[in-house]
Amino acid sequence: MARALRCLEAAFALYFVSHVPITLLLDLQALLPAGLHPQQVRLLHWYATAFRDPLMLHPPEWFKAFVYCEAFLQLPFFPVAAYAFLKGWYERRVRTRPVQRFCTARSVQRWFIYQP
Repeated sequence: MARALRCLEAAFALYFVSHVPITLLLDLQALLPAGLHPQQVRLLHWYATAFRDPLMLHPPEWFKAFVYCEAFLQLPFFPVAAYAFLKGWYERRVRTRPVQRFCTARSVQRWFIYQP
């Protein structure tokens, strides 16, 4: 049982570590003007067309607020959360992440349901 728990903790640590480059290379591009996107890395356009995500190509102001939260709150949190899972002291410190993700996902879901 303890070995399975350690494997699960390592998987969660990998999840948080993998979100650092995803956030830097993809998510934060929604805040940049179109002319400032790196010419060699067209990840934002590829992602938006491949996954049909209109929020990333033309983000409304409320969505930009979520991306700013991701830049200034979540991005510094990712390495801390990964370290917490690797060291086993995540019980109380990492519980806010699911609540934040639920609020963000619920807001985006409502936008897709009720958009004109």
